[in-house]
Amino acid sequence: MFNPPEKRTEVSETQLRVAFDGDAVLFSDESERIFKAHGLDKFFEHEKAHENTLLDHGPLKGFLESLGKLQKKFYAKGQRMDCPIRTYLVTARSAASSGTRALKTLRSWGLDTDEALFLAGAPEGPMLEKIRPRIFFVVQMFHVEGAAELGTVAAHVPYGVAQKRPQKKPAEENAKDSSAAAK
Repeated sequence: MFNPPEKRTEVSETQLRVAFDGDAVLFSDESERIFKAHGLDKFFEHEKAHENTLLDHGPLKGFLESLGKLQKKFYAKGQRMDCPIRTYLVTARSAASSGTRALKTLRSWGLDTDEALFLAGAPEGPMLEKIRPRIFFVVQMFHVEGAAELGTVAAHVPYGVAQKRPQKKPAEENAKDSSAAAK
């Protein structure tokens, strides 16, 4: 978890607001792998072709399920508007092109978020400033850093292809490359 360095956004004292990124947090990193390997156009093509194929679960699906069960206890008492837990999906996906698949997946799991915010590649920070979550779960460190700069506590979810670094050549291959370059 990363605390904001200096300024911390004031959060509600009566409501726990939890924000989740989508890919590699609530959902698997399948779509992120397509994007990393083939670029944005192929990502959109893949999402369109798989619009009716559900995404697999990511590492925090169970946590959203647990929050949802707690929320439903308040809803059953007629306290939906006064529920002390509020959940958000805050994703770089576009609602028009790739968000449909995310929503269909959540619904198939019997899960809802109070709000689903599809930012179409826009930075998440300004939206986080508006919703003021207690915590934001996200997979990419630059989003963690961006959230922290704007005063939001963020938790890095170390999962999936976004965590992989380019592989270095073995030491002996580097030595061969160096000696060949010297000749």
